[in-house]
Amino acid sequence: MGPLGALVSALLVSDVGHTVSRYKRNAALWAVAGVFFATAYIFALVAGAVYLSTIYTPLQATLILAGASLLIGLVIVSVMFALNARDARLAAERRRRSMAQANLAMAASLSLFRKQPLLAAGLAVGIGALLRLTRKSRHED
Repeated sequence: MGPLGALVSALLVSDVGHTVSRYKRNAALWAVAGVFFATAYIFALVAGAVYLSTIYTPLQATLILAGASLLIGLVIVSVMFALNARDARLAAERRRRSMAQANLAMAASLSLFRKQPLLAAGLAVGIGALLRLTRKSRHED
């Protein structure tokens, strides 16, 4: 098992190394692309301000762009709050269901222990043996 284990661990390490290098490369390229996206956004704002300053005064054009940016930011924040509230509701529902299932299992097991104690003891031993057989041993010889 020694040479096979060394081979498998070498393969895993090489895969992890390639994955890490790929993520680093992608992160660097996304950072460079992000700089160019930010530059394009800034120039689009400048172009919008220049265009609006031909229709309105430069102060009004700047205020229009600031108001539009503020409105878009508020919409994004409100969507984010709504999504977070939905996630919190879903998590609370999952917790409630889990607790209800645990309570149901506890009630069922208690009623089983009261009505048929030998069957319950046999079931407990069987589940313990099944868990013991399916769990990997930490001390393999």
